[in-house]
Amino acid sequence: MALALGRHSLLMKLYIAMGVVTLPLLLLHPLYVLPTVRSQLHKDRLRTMQQVVETAHGVLVHYEERVRRGELTTAQAQSQAARLLQGMRYDGNEYFWVSDLEPRLVMHPHLPKMVGTSVKDYLDARDKAVFVDIAELARKQGAGSLEYYATRPGETETQLKQSYVKLFAPWGWVVGTGIYVQDINSEVQVLQKRLVFAVLAALGLVGLVGLAFSRRVVHPVRALADAAHRVARGDLGFKVPVTSTDEVGRLGEAFNTMVSGIRETVHGIADVAVSTVADADRIRHSADILSQATREQSEQLQRLADAVQDMSRDLSHGAQRALNTAESAAKNGRVAQEGGETVEHASQKISEIVQVVQRSAQMVARLQASSEVVSQMLRLIQDVSNETNILAVNTAIEAARAGEHGKGFSVVASEVRKLAHRSREAVQQIEFLLKQNHEDTSATATLMRQGTLKVEEGMRLSSATGEALSRIVTGVREIYTKVGDMANEGTRQSTAGENIAERIKSLSINSLEAVAGVEQIAQAVVDLHAQAKQLRALAERFSTQHLRERP
Repeated sequence: MALALGRHSLLMKLYIAMGVVTLPLLLLHPLYVLPTVRSQLHKDRLRTMQQVVETAHGVLVHYEERVRRGELTTAQAQSQAARLLQGMRYDGNEYFWVSDLEPRLVMHPHLPKMVGTSVKDYLDARDKAVFVDIAELARKQGAGSLEYYATRPGETETQLKQSYVKLFAPWGWVVGTGIYVQDINSEVQVLQKRLVFAVLAALGLVGLVGLAFSRRVVHPVRALADAAHRVARGDLGFKVPVTSTDEVGRLGEAFNTMVSGIRETVHGIADVAVSTVADADRIRHSADILSQATREQSEQLQRLADAVQDMSRDLSHGAQRALNTAESAAKNGRVAQEGGETVEHASQKISEIVQVVQRSAQMVARLQASSEVVSQMLRLIQDVSNETNILAVNTAIEAARAGEHGKGFSVVASEVRKLAHRSREAVQQIEFLLKQNHEDTSATATLMRQGTLKVEEGMRLSSATGEALSRIVTGVREIYTKVGDMANEGTRQSTAGENIAERIKSLSINSLEAVAGVEQIAQAVVDLHAQAKQLRALAERFSTQHLRERP
């Protein structure tokens, strides 16, 4: 609905709005206004009938008072009151009638022949006993209204009639009057015609107002719309003519002021766009340089962090190796101490060996002396063997000279010779062995003397070794202490190096974040550059002449 209305002109919208306002009025007439008016007229007529019946009832009350005062008799009062009521009229031709409770017709201006007669059998067009119902209503309620069909005087067609009646109890009279419903409908029709005429007149007035509105509002608004289209196309030198001081005129003045402000704003936007493009280029160049420098710094920090980490690891490994070295030195110190103790024990053993060697040398010397004696004895045995051999040869010669008697001596001589020969061989072997033993003993003595010298030298070296090992143990202890201190210091330096590396890494990460931030700034500057160009392009949509002209 809104889209459909949006396609119509302002004047058409005004007519549609007026039609929307008028259409409910047209619908309200038959649906609400006329029924309400008809009901209100009916109520008013009923109230009017009640008032006039009260008036007629007041006439009867007046004559009853005259009767009470003795001015008239009841018959006189009733006769005068009937004549008076018969001549009374209201609303032009409306009249009263009087009946009693039997019912009989006491007075009726249009039914004089039925006055004084019973109307119990009087029926309306719908066979309704009207006067019987009136008497019954008066008897039960004292007053009230009822409907029935009757013929208007001078007409033949029956119409619906509504009457209001009231009982005058002292006389037993029921005074009443009525109206025809057709009269109310006629009044409503007249009112309806007047309302339709008023609505049509209002529509005509709306049309005239629309024409006046079109001339006073729509045409200037259309001019404003055309001017807005020209401004949208870039023409900022156009002004709307202002011919009135009302809202439309103020709107035109505001439009002209707005166009002037837009012209000034566009001029400023163009200048700002140009300067923004230049500033964006400079910022982008600076951001690129800063980004490159920050990136290089980040890379250097990363390399420095790696180097510090490597140094920290080397320090840690060096500290570990120093600790291992200290432990090895401690172990070597213990080994050296044990070696010193072993060397001391070896020195004691060597001293004992020297004593044994010395005693062995003495024994070898005695063996040499004994071998000299044995040599002398062997020479003596050899001499005895030679002499025995000579003696055996001589014996054999003498036995050969003796012949048979000397055979025994020859055998003995042979055996003696063999014994001498074996003795000589044994002596030779003993001499050879003794000579070899003498040589070996001499060599052994020489070796013993040399060994004694070496052992004595070994004792001196062993003592020197023990002293050196003692100094080594002391040095190892000092080395262990210093290496332990170096290891602890290396550990602290490694921990400090790791902390420095972590801080450098944090700086590197911050540098990377700074690089990312600078790149974001650079991207934002690029976007700003593009937006500034777009802004400049938008500003260039307007007339260049108007941009050069300042109001």
